[in-house]
Amino acid sequence: MVSRLKFRNESGEGSAVRDVTFREWLSGLKVSGSNLLVTGEVPETTSAEFSRTLFGQGRRTRILGLLNPATPAAESYLPGSPDGPGTQIIDRRPNDRGTTATCSNVHRPMIDRQTFRSEIVSAIGVHEERNGGFEPAELRLGVDSVELLEVNDDLVSVGQFLRGLTALVRGVHGMAHYHLRVPDDDPLVEELSPLFDARIELRKRPGWAEQRWHVPELGETTHWVELS
Repeated sequence: MVSRLKFRNESGEGSAVRDVTFREWLSGLKVSGSNLLVTGEVPETTSAEFSRTLFGQGRRTRILGLLNPATPAAESYLPGSPDGPGTQIIDRRPNDRGTTATCSNVHRPMIDRQTFRSEIVSAIGVHEERNGGFEPAELRLGVDSVELLEVNDDLVSVGQFLRGLTALVRGVHGMAHYHLRVPDDDPLVEELSPLFDARIELRKRPGWAEQRWHVPELGETTHWVELS
């Protein structure tokens, strides 16, 4: 996946050569810690496929937070068994899994943000102590539906929730991704994007799905690339 991603201005006739390539920039994030916002109105199966990539292969501590009742089985988000010693699932989906979460607050399940946050923080702490600390990029955190954290237009509380969580992930040099299942031009994306290191936009095409990365810090965007 990474080998095919390039900034638009990274190469090609008539384009400026940047001081940093996409791969160099991503390598830096893996060392310092990062938080990535994943946008796009795509099927849950597409989001799950992309999460498997971001959770990574090999020895990792993987924590998956589930909020959306429409989310597929947890194992569809993970590259390996959900029962492994380095994997923890925090399932806050309503018991009524037949519910459909939409952009209307009327149909949204009520999420206890404080409890959800406390469970994630506790899980990170337990694994950090058990491992004797984390190597850079060893911790991988994924949250399936950030839009469900916003209730009654309470963006301030959502921002506080995310600000605290992103700071914690950076503090242990982890890598986290947060799915926001709305179009990339939705006002909520603009409101929340400054809290993240980059934004990954997904779209579904006939027969395949694609991604492109937006990096505001560098003023850069990649070309569309097929998920793999």
